Amino acid sequence: MWNDERVQDEAIDAQQPVNDAPTGETSATPTGEIETPTQGETTPEEVSVSTAQAEQSAPTASVEQETATASESELTMEEALEQSFRSFEQGEIVRATVVQVDREGALVDVGTKTEVKIPLSELSAEQVSSAEEVVQVGEEIEVKVLRPRGEEGMPVLSKRQADFDRLWESIRQAYQEKRTLEAPVIERVKGGVVVDIGVRCFVPASQIARRIPPSQLDRLIGENIPIKIIDLDEEKRKAVASNRLAEEEIRHQREREEQERRERIFSSLQVGQLLKGTVKRLTNYGAFVDIGGYEGLLHVSEIAWGRVDHPREVLKEGDEIEVVVIRLEPANGKVALSRRQALPDPWQTVARHYREGDEVEAPVSRVVRTGAFVRISEGVEAFIPLSELSSRRIKNPEEVVSTGQVVKARIQEVNPSRRWMVLSVRALEEGQAVQEYQRQRTPARSSGGTFTIGRRLSSQLQELQQSIAQEEAGTESSASVGGTDESTQATEMQAEVAPTEAESGAQVENSADDSAGTAIPDAETEPKDAE
Repeated sequence: MWNDERVQDEAIDAQQPVNDAPTGETSATPTGEIETPTQGETTPEEVSVSTAQAEQSAPTASVEQETATASESELTMEEALEQSFRSFEQGEIVRATVVQVDREGALVDVGTKTEVKIPLSELSAEQVSSAEEVVQVGEEIEVKVLRPRGEEGMPVLSKRQADFDRLWESIRQAYQEKRTLEAPVIERVKGGVVVDIGVRCFVPASQIARRIPPSQLDRLIGENIPIKIIDLDEEKRKAVASNRLAEEEIRHQREREEQERRERIFSSLQVGQLLKGTVKRLTNYGAFVDIGGYEGLLHVSEIAWGRVDHPREVLKEGDEIEVVVIRLEPANGKVALSRRQALPDPWQTVARHYREGDEVEAPVSRVVRTGAFVRISEGVEAFIPLSELSSRRIKNPEEVVSTGQVVKARIQEVNPSRRWMVLSVRALEEGQAVQEYQRQRTPARSSGGTFTIGRRLSSQLQELQQSIAQEEAGTESSASVGGTDESTQATEMQAEVAPTEAESGAQVENSADDSAGTAIPDAETEPKDAE
């Protein structure tokens, strides 16, 4: 109705006379001539046609305007309905807050007016009996949009898919960056083993660093091994890895780190430097000492000034000791240490306490083929050669001495600068023999003669003759027979005494000559005295 009235008003306005003719309209001149409109001017006829056309198009424009207004009202309502739900795209990863959990799944808030239900099967790749095993109320999680709208108009979400996508992305980055991963071996298959990196990853037998027969690869099950991913199948989401390449990279990395550490250590060390260290481990040939991030060798000969058969005699693991750097080998990475050089040298006091000719008493520390060593004091050992172990000839030192036995000896040579001392048991024994001989000889000479075995036997013979004479006072028959026998025995004994006495005197002379180099002047008269 109002459209028809509007059209009528517009028509009336078009029919009203125009007081001021516009430019280009025809007008009469005072002379009565009709002017011809110039180019671009509108004639009254053209104005009438335009007015009629406007009257015809006015109703059509009004209808279109009403239609557009109604359409705008309808779109606004749809948009308002759409705005009540957040728009999602398939495959999008969004953050959600858990608002409720139960045995069937979890309700999450993703920013819409209504919470979205995530079923239990989409919460975790593992078998779980309740959503509480995976998520907790109030926890923020990442979920993947499987479909923007499901059956009820709500988006279909999955935490399991979001976790897998995040895992696969990390695997892809490790492959691109050639990083080394560590994964447990979970299964032996034909041609290799399978490791778990979140997905099943195949490691061929040819890519295993250790030389293990394919039939024995099940020994690796349960063991964590380093791997490098060498191939990815994006469509099937499968991976292939190499343990050999990872082990080689780890070895090279350790070598580089060790070389750098070695260079730092050797740049700070100097021969003769005194350091504090900790005994880390003991071996038969020495001890390894940590001197601050690096281990040096303390040889068994450098543990103490005295002889040490095994490091455990002096040291134990964990001991804090002082050592001196005695040799550096940067090319080989070796550091030689000495503990005894950090201790006082006992040989510096030997010259003040011991001199040649002194007698010492010390235990035998060890016996060798050429003699024996005795411990004079802590760190000082003296040597007794085989020829000096006894005054008699021996072939083996163990014939006269043994380890731990205390011996007396005389110092024959001492040289502290060479750390050398020589002792002699033979010289001490011979000196004692000479003294004993001289002691026994002195009273014999004072009584007017030399004591010999012949004289001793002669006195015994005289005693025997006296006993025989007393027995002759017995029965006459027994006396005659007995006297004859005893007389015969006495004559035989007297004959044997003479050579025995001479031999004994000669033996005494020879013994004295060997030990003291002196002769017995009365040796030649002993047989005559016996006669």
